[in-house]
Amino acid sequence: MQSRPDLPFGIPLPERPPREARDAGLDPGDLSRPHFFEVGIPMRDGLELAADIYLPAADRLPAPAVVLGTPYDKRAPIDGVEAYQRAGYVGVIYDIRGRGKSEGTFNPFAADGRDGHDVVEWAARQDWCDGAVGVSGLSYGGWTAMATVAERPGALKAAIITAAAGRWQQEIPYANGCFSLSLAGWYAFTRRRINDVSRDRAAISKLLPLAAIGDAIDPGGPAWDDAMRHEALDEFWRARRWDGEYDFDVPILHVAGWFDRDDPQGNFHHYEQMLACSPARDRQWLLVGPWSHVSTRYPTAEYQGFETPGAGLDMDAIHVRFLDRFLRGAENGVDEEPRVRLYDPGAGDWQVRREWQGGVVGRDLYLAGDGVLADAPGDDGEQSYEYDPREPNGIPFDLEAVDWELPLELGGLEAQDGVLAWSSAPLSAPLTVHGWGELELHAATDGDDTDWHVKLADVDPEGTSRCVTWGCQRASHADDPSTPRPLIPGEVKRYAVELCPAFHTFAPGHRVRLVLASSEFPHFARNLNRFGPIAVQDDPRTARNTVLHGAAHPSRLRLRVEAPS
Repeated sequence: MQSRPDLPFGIPLPERPPREARDAGLDPGDLSRPHFFEVGIPMRDGLELAADIYLPAADRLPAPAVVLGTPYDKRAPIDGVEAYQRAGYVGVIYDIRGRGKSEGTFNPFAADGRDGHDVVEWAARQDWCDGAVGVSGLSYGGWTAMATVAERPGALKAAIITAAAGRWQQEIPYANGCFSLSLAGWYAFTRRRINDVSRDRAAISKLLPLAAIGDAIDPGGPAWDDAMRHEALDEFWRARRWDGEYDFDVPILHVAGWFDRDDPQGNFHHYEQMLACSPARDRQWLLVGPWSHVSTRYPTAEYQGFETPGAGLDMDAIHVRFLDRFLRGAENGVDEEPRVRLYDPGAGDWQVRREWQGGVVGRDLYLAGDGVLADAPGDDGEQSYEYDPREPNGIPFDLEAVDWELPLELGGLEAQDGVLAWSSAPLSAPLTVHGWGELELHAATDGDDTDWHVKLADVDPEGTSRCVTWGCQRASHADDPSTPRPLIPGEVKRYAVELCPAFHTFAPGHRVRLVLASSEFPHFARNLNRFGPIAVQDDPRTARNTVLHGAAHPSRLRLRVEAPS
């Protein structure tokens, strides 16, 4: 064992063996050793969910249980159930309704909370459990864990929520009206009970109209059609959110990644709502690293060629220590530790903060002529560009990868026609962006709809432009996300384009850059520059979009930054 007090939680880091086959060394017939077995867990409506139970050796029972729900086949777990078993917990991993061996119809996000509640309560009643139960999960499993928390099972004592969705329609399936094509690949991947990688995701992403993707992937269950019918933040999606109602009395470790392009907003949403509403607000921990979606659970010290020293944490050990405190009552110092630990990709190190959004002030940088970001509005002016959906802008990446990871370097995007950029002067002192940002954009288009896709970049003295955070807004959804409205061609409107949370120090000599386009393809579906349901549109038109700036139309980048010490 080696000690690394400089890392989050100051935990000892065991030498982890390579990941072995799921059942290696587990003998169901020898109860004196760790073993597993499969069961059917009854739900309140009479259906059964299939689960694998990972028991530690008999002399460690009864023990607390850790419950994980997955749509990705419990027989090939990615959520760390073996690590819980090695630590003396009972791991309970189940196929969610309609997936794997579980009964029922697969309808994503619909029944996960109720089913999770029933699994937790069932586990607490088993003779191998001491009555204390936690939930954990990555990605969809993180959503399942949070949805289970929201159902308030009495046996639930702690939760670990990692890269979870849940800020529906401001994140996925639509991000402020922009449809995430990664979801199309996901629906193809989950079209059968067991994961399906047979579909050509690159070909699927190019199909028009968008609804034709459903014909190509033949998805199981109603979820694809639901996504096509419900592109606004309507009651269908509001019913799956708990805004203002997070009064759940559960300690939670929230884990997120700055480079997660799938679910970057959901975990922050859950965390902030718990701080605002929960009686357990003082028992919420936030850990955010320079990680992609999957590496939030299996951290690495590198992303797309970008080195992040000290970021390759042993997440298994972090999880176990947190669960030891709240499922076993261990006095291990977790309560005394800082609630917020953030990795700063700009500085390349970990930082501790008393509060997630404490100690920050506003900093506005104004769009000006000649591609300048300035501290004050300049002369009135405008810049126009053409956006052709037949030749959309975007960052190239490997579409066939199961997990989409976009490169950080933006030079290729910035060089494309139809992309605008504004840069600050070289900084004379460090500038740490901390929190949610926004682009206040005064703009017009010559049609009745278009998109705005925004990147905040850190430009080093050699001119390399690296993405720090991003955001997007479908113009027709800007005034009211529940009621899209067509634009008046040529009318100048004010837009507030939200940027994902960030924590990043721009070093002296570096520049802050804003990059703007009207597409981010193939990560997001193309806006065809026509108002109406994008599911049925197949006739793209070229738009001429205009950005205005100056005192009359103060387009500006509105950042939250750490106050100078």
